[in-house]
Amino acid sequence: MVQETYEIRLRNRKDSETVEIRVPERLFRWRNWQILNSSHPYEQLDSSTIEFRVEVPPQGETVITYTVQYAFNQ
Repeated sequence: MVQETYEIRLRNRKDSETVEIRVPERLFRWRNWQILNSSHPYEQLDSSTIEFRVEVPPQGETVITYTVQYAFNQ
């Protein structure tokens, strides 16, 4: 098994508008994976892709963190 933790920082440089950002993430190591924890909800798009949709406030930053565990099929 392999376990990895990712951190993704999103910044909004606009002065007065909150923006929604879509963040697709490819889970590319093996087909058998499991998200162990995540700072934000996500949607599974297909067998190897998840997507986060997060709002970032004006002149703000949002940080997405998640941990994925891959299991090797023998």
